[in-house]
Amino acid sequence: MFKNKLLISEDKKDIVEIISTNGCEICCDNKPMKELVANSTNAAQEKHVPQFQINGNIVKVDVGSVKHPMEEAHMIGWVYIVTNQGAQRKFLKANTDPVIEFALCPDEKLQEVYAYCNLHGLWMTKAQ
Repeated sequence: MFKNKLLISEDKKDIVEIISTNGCEICCDNKPMKELVANSTNAAQEKHVPQFQINGNIVKVDVGSVKHPMEEAHMIGWVYIVTNQGAQRKFLKANTDPVIEFALCPDEKLQEVYAYCNLHGLWMTKAQ
């Protein structure tokens, strides 16, 4: 099974995805990057935890049970899904709804859905 790992720089401006590692330390500006852990920020869950619906092979992700702000200074920057076959990421734009769709391949099963808020970090929900 694919298991992603996201790292974030100390100033929270740079994020990298690790798809394979031999245990080396990843640094930015000579400072070790830290793992970006989902659901670890004290913020309104109803605006950050991604909700999803599956209709056939289409996964529709709507970030939050209450719509999240989508202004340049505070927005959901991207949504990321993890499946039994890998992962997909799509970027969102300011001044649009935090809603996006992904297409799954045959036999692909959704496992996790992530959303990244530029102020409140990474949020995740598991598929049943």
